[in-house]
Amino acid sequence: MYKILAALLGICLLIGSAPAWAQKEAVTEMKALPLDTRISSEMAAQLRELPDLTVESAKVLAAPFTYDGKVLVPLEISVTNLGADTDGEFNVGAWGKATDGNAYGFSYFSPGEKVMPDPRGGVLCEGLASGEVKTYQGFLFLGPNPVNEPLDPGTQYEIHALVDYNLDPDASYYEWGVAEKDEANNELVIKYPQLLTAIAVMDLKK
Repeated sequence: MYKILAALLGICLLIGSAPAWAQKEAVTEMKALPLDTRISSEMAAQLRELPDLTVESAKVLAAPFTYDGKVLVPLEISVTNLGADTDGEFNVGAWGKATDGNAYGFSYFSPGEKVMPDPRGGVLCEGLASGEVKTYQGFLFLGPNPVNEPLDPGTQYEIHALVDYNLDPDASYYEWGVAEKDEANNELVIKYPQLLTAIAVMDLKK
């Protein structure tokens, strides 16, 4: 009698565990499949072909100067697209500060170019083809920080050139911008003036 009950119990356990085995085998098989066979071909293409916006170069074109209580930094920014074409709108701009004064700001303006509406700001770029480069020449405006203090413009500056950015700390990361392959290469930091390494030239004939 006990042998019969034990056999029946074993059969029940075997039947009950069969769906779990089947599920485990199915998941294992799915993991072994290439990505393109697990998702639609359209989604796979979108994952492979994304734009990749980046700052190619940035340079201060002339010495910063003060005007109407602001420091104006003549700034050229070149951006490029290392990925697929995009017709999505994005912005190009910068923020900067005087490292030996209290000037600080993030308003970048390029004459003749459209402006991205607040709160993002900067120059509005309406798409960029793969490999295309766009260059903007404009001004980065710096004011006193705190705003109620007298302006100390300083003489040395740290500038962060940006593409497809948002300087609003309260904005959600996923509510703005172009989806890219790499979201970590949208910034380039430069110094003004550039520090040149002194090289001692020795006269080996002496």
